[in-house]
Amino acid sequence: MDKKERLNMLSRVEKEIARVSKNPSPSQLSALQALKYDLEVKTELNDPEVQKNFKHGKSKDWKRTVDMGKPVYRYMRQKQFEKAPKSKLLERITQMKVVPDLLSPGFNPTVEVAVHLPEGQLEPGVFIKPEQSIERPQIDIINFHPETKLYTVLMVDPDSPDVINKTYQQHCHWLSTNIPLSTTSPTIQGGNSVLDYVPPHPQKGTPYHRYTIVVMEQPNDGQEKIDVQVESRDKFDLKDFIQSHNLKPLGATFFREKWDENVSKIYSDILKQDEPIYGKPPKEQRYIQRTTYY
Repeated sequence: MDKKERLNMLSRVEKEIARVSKNPSPSQLSALQALKYDLEVKTELNDPEVQKNFKHGKSKDWKRTVDMGKPVYRYMRQKQFEKAPKSKLLERITQMKVVPDLLSPGFNPTVEVAVHLPEGQLEPGVFIKPEQSIERPQIDIINFHPETKLYTVLMVDPDSPDVINKTYQQHCHWLSTNIPLSTTSPTIQGGNSVLDYVPPHPQKGTPYHRYTIVVMEQPNDGQEKIDVQVESRDKFDLKDFIQSHNLKPLGATFFREKWDENVSKIYSDILKQDEPIYGKPPKEQRYIQRTTYY
């Protein structure tokens, strides 16, 4: 089927959608919309100009050079995500045990969580310095639905010390609900702030921390608002939170940090707390070491 034939068929499908919409049958309407999308993609997929624009968009700012409102670009961007970023993400969240420590086995991301620092977009699992995350970074949720859906997004640290139980606990650094997102509006803004952003502050004497951002679709295919109350940032339980609010995890990423002297400034200037220090103190030398002569 050539481009002209597809355009003719597309015109007929659009008329049929308009007719069916007057007395909608959900299954019939869904099938027609899927057929429309398929025709729209295939009509333009092999267009040299489309291919050129998409290739240029991958090397530049894709939001400015690629119109995600067009089905063909959504299709190409989704295939690109499934080809490389998704497999890298799954590999790293498994290696670093984000799955199963935070997310259940079988987690299958369908949106890309893009975290932007002045230095560029972060790859999953990289180390950054605490000073780089004092302000909440810009986060784009690259999704593939043209309609607006509501999401809950949070950042949690599963490596926060639990002194009483001599283990680790989850600490929630940021939580927002009812965030409206679509393929043409992927940047996180608006919504309801449940827990304001508190910068990562990996404690002195602890190993590296995995600061994990999780994106969850809200109930009823993202159309239902939720009301969330959280009593404490400490002892957070992500899996229980997901189940309690009937959320669907669709995306995640993480970065790692270790203590440095800037954490002390975060405690004093932002948290307004005395900085804790963990780990065993150095062993006291009780004996004078014998001098060796050569």
